[in-house]
Amino acid sequence: MAIDWKAIARQIGGLQPDGGERIVGTPGGRRALEILIGEENLRDAVDYFISLKPGAFTAEMVLQIIMSEVAMNRCLEIYKSEPGTYRACSAVFLLGCMADTRALPWVREFLEDSNGAVRMNGLRVLQNILYGPLDDDDMAAAKGLFDKAESDPDTTVRERALDIRQHSVLHNRNVAGG
Repeated sequence: MAIDWKAIARQIGGLQPDGGERIVGTPGGRRALEILIGEENLRDAVDYFISLKPGAFTAEMVLQIIMSEVAMNRCLEIYKSEPGTYRACSAVFLLGCMADTRALPWVREFLEDSNGAVRMNGLRVLQNILYGPLDDDDMAAAKGLFDKAESDPDTTVRERALDIRQHSVLHNRNVAGG
């Protein structure tokens, strides 16, 4: 089966009205991969990872590479619809492998969860977000989330938050006067 790249470019906004192509960058490439793989397949990959059946870690690596918004949203959906379950905790863990700034607004909820493992996984999400580009607003939000995590009642969560902050771009910006 040949891929209709022009149709995909059209779907991701990569074609100009005159028929010329515009650069869509990595986000456009990721969206193209979502189209090629299929949104339902990406949602199923999240569920498959959580099942821990053979091949789950392959699914995790694919999701980590493409950082699919569809998959991120599926993780949040599982977390919200199945609170207090292994699946909810695993969904936040998986999100920590692929999260970017689109998941930043969700981190506070993870850090406020009554389950310590979800809070630890929420820190993983925040840590992964720090690997990507952050604007000043994202940086300020991340600092506030670390402040929250560093006052967590669980010593393990507090220590992990401090460790992540000390080895992150936040610490480097603070040292540099930013």
